[in-house]
Amino acid sequence: MKRAIKRQEIYKRIDAERERQERLHPILKLKKDQDDEIKTITTLINNGEMLAVLVEELGEIGRALQGEGDLDEELIQLAAVCCRWLEYKDPAE
Repeated sequence: MKRAIKRQEIYKRIDAERERQERLHPILKLKKDQDDEIKTITTLINNGEMLAVLVEELGEIGRALQGEGDLDEELIQLAAVCCRWLEYKDPAE
């Protein structure tokens, strides 16, 4: 069976999607107090949030299978979400 996309290209696309995710949804965010001074840095990710994102991506794959979207692109996004979760999984959970 011939592959539609070479593995190296898939990995390259997943990495590019991870970079896009970092720009759109940064992991760290500065919090400001009432005086508009930066007080803390907080992570914007936990296992529950990542599961919700993963399920949302699965839904998009389902829609793509019904002709509403690009299946390859949705699979790349799902793989990138899994990579992000592995990179930043909440050690407390």
